Amino acid sequence: MTQEEFKQGVTPIDISQFQKQYDVKKHEILTNKHRYPDPEIMIPLTDEVGNPLLDSQGKPRFEKRYKFLNRIGLPYQKRIVEIATMFQTAIPYKYTAEDSPLFTAFQSVIKANKMNFSDSKICTEVKRYTQVAELWYTEEEQNEQYGVSSQFLLRHKILSPEKYTLYPRFDDNNNLISFAVESTTKEGKTVFQAFTAEFIYTFTTENGQTTTEVIPNIIGKIPVVLYQQEKPEWEAVQHLIEIAEEQRTYFSESNKKFGEPILMIAGRVEGKMSGNNMGGKVFEVKDGGNVQFVVPPNANENFDKEMTMNRRDIHEFTHTPDLSDEFYAGKGNMLSGVGRKLAWLPAHLKVKDNEAIFIPALQRRINIILAFLSKMYLPFEKELKDIDITPIITPFDIDDDTEMIRTLTEANGGKPLISQREAMQRFGITDPEAQLQQIKDEENSNLNEASI
Repeated sequence: MTQEEFKQGVTPIDISQFQKQYDVKKHEILTNKHRYPDPEIMIPLTDEVGNPLLDSQGKPRFEKRYKFLNRIGLPYQKRIVEIATMFQTAIPYKYTAEDSPLFTAFQSVIKANKMNFSDSKICTEVKRYTQVAELWYTEEEQNEQYGVSSQFLLRHKILSPEKYTLYPRFDDNNNLISFAVESTTKEGKTVFQAFTAEFIYTFTTENGQTTTEVIPNIIGKIPVVLYQQEKPEWEAVQHLIEIAEEQRTYFSESNKKFGEPILMIAGRVEGKMSGNNMGGKVFEVKDGGNVQFVVPPNANENFDKEMTMNRRDIHEFTHTPDLSDEFYAGKGNMLSGVGRKLAWLPAHLKVKDNEAIFIPALQRRINIILAFLSKMYLPFEKELKDIDITPIITPFDIDDDTEMIRTLTEANGGKPLISQREAMQRFGITDPEAQLQQIKDEENSNLNEASI
């Protein structure tokens, strides 16, 4: 097959818009001066000593200048992705199966590849760019890292659309029939690598010349796990974020304009303003004059309410818990135990909903790793038909031992759940036997004193 055939019918995703929305420095409120122009101001022209310059008609001359708008960008998009990733991957994915040498080897592959960190990266990338892939491959090196002797190590690479151009092709049943990835090396070479179930193709282009290498695919399946979703995580609230940035910007402009004290003088001021060494100032006025500071009006109640509603809607429509100090202030024990679970329920439900994307992908990862292991150590082939590994995604929550112990104690009829000895061991006491004996001696001593 040719490069064109692998690209046929595939339109790589355009991440430029996603990058602009994710990076707060590229938000339109900061970059689009046509949509959010700097205000024009007229500055009176003066000479070196401050005397006003006049035009031919004797009128003061002015110059038009621009005052920089106090632009405020809000990184909601990044925050939404970070919190979603935290709730999904803070507790590492687990894999369950009956104990066997093959399952032990599989777990060793997961641990050796530090998949806990890769899973967080993958989750962030798919929520940020809507698509990411992981590629599995072998490196020749004699080892016993997976509990058996092997000539190969199993590695993986994350293929982010930020660095790679991805070309996944599917059949009418949505099965992956080929996968290609294109990138440019530091030396300026263009590498186009394509995978099918039968072969692995590598096209290398340098100085206009292309070389092609084709090798068999030993595992008989495409060694790529593809993760994708339709829209970035913040798509539903992008317009609300833009409105919130505009509101904050012009609210800040108002504060900048009226933030400094405004002195209003009514009537006629007699003489010069006098002062004292304590910093005070005194005005002398006549004919019923008055001098006072003007207090600017507070923010319009409806405007303040709209900003609050936008903040709430941004969190609600993306199922993102508000983890700010402002939200938790004053709630105390209301957000412990069941209360916290209710506050975090939207995020937990989103993790559950995302299983439709991640569980099939993790199952494919399992199958790819098992296929490689069966080729790296032939006795594993016999276990392939019997092994059944299930991936489990657990949403993040804070351990609440007090709440759990209370619930279990009630279910146990109010009786202790564990022995004193085990409780001491969990607390960290290295010699619980000696501690128990000391407690017993002290109790006996107290009884003797009470009898006297």
